[in-house]
Amino acid sequence: MSDERWRPRWWLLGNFGVIVVVHLVASGGWTTTTTVMAPISLALTLVFVFVRRLPWWLTGDLRDLRNGRRVLRAAGIVGLLLVDAVIVAALVVHPPHGDDVRNAGMVVAIFFGATGAGVYWLLPKRPVTPRSALRRRFRTATALMWATAVFTLGAEVAVIVAVGGWLPWVLPVVGVVAVLAIAGWRSDLGVAARCLASDSWTPVTAAAFDVRPGEPVNGWAVLPGDVRIRLHLPAVPADIAAELAGRRLWLAGWPSEYLVTGLPEGSSYAVGLIGAHRRGGKKTVTPEPAASVSSPS
Repeated sequence: MSDERWRPRWWLLGNFGVIVVVHLVASGGWTTTTTVMAPISLALTLVFVFVRRLPWWLTGDLRDLRNGRRVLRAAGIVGLLLVDAVIVAALVVHPPHGDDVRNAGMVVAIFFGATGAGVYWLLPKRPVTPRSALRRRFRTATALMWATAVFTLGAEVAVIVAVGGWLPWVLPVVGVVAVLAIAGWRSDLGVAARCLASDSWTPVTAAAFDVRPGEPVNGWAVLPGDVRIRLHLPAVPADIAAELAGRRLWLAGWPSEYLVTGLPEGSSYAVGLIGAHRRGGKKTVTPEPAASVSSPS
């Protein structure tokens, strides 16, 4: 740790105060042991607090360690897993009976949930980018769709067995509507998610007038096979705008109704609409595919 950033280790002084209070409570007040050990402990604590160059293993200050954060994360994860292991071992050695089973289940659920949350919080996170956010939303939509379907099926069976009446006829309708709504959301996300996940990039010649980052763009492009199209991008990220200003676009996957663009090593993307030249009219860009563009064999 550099001298410019160094600060006294005040937390060690706080630890000393907590230990003294616990000792006084446990021993029932001030004793001869306290009289002897308190001044010695205070002197050592002051040394640890104010002396700068001490090894990290003596002070416990992981900031003095080059990979202190990694050690702290690993120690935290190992500590959480050890606590869970101790709880499981205690339940195996002394299994609960009767009403204690429910209490033991609640304790296990609480500690295991806390462990999961703690491990998630301790693990290093990658920076959130538009592409990573898209992948996360797509996986969430997939999991939510299947979970809703399974829950609806299980609830229907439980209602038929336990309740009966008119409810088993209404519940499937609500469940199917929910599943279809989530499936539609997943389908919209899947257009770009599948193209980007293919990791297949094709550079094409493209151009547009008045290209500004973050604003809609109308232009044209020439797909492989000399297929000329009109395109519309709703909001162009800065890196894609720079490529388009250089008369080039990178296509992810193979275009059909929508055009997914980005950079092979980039973190952003844009989903555009494809239009084509119609006989007797001008080139337009519409949500429906004006011309069928198939992948080359």
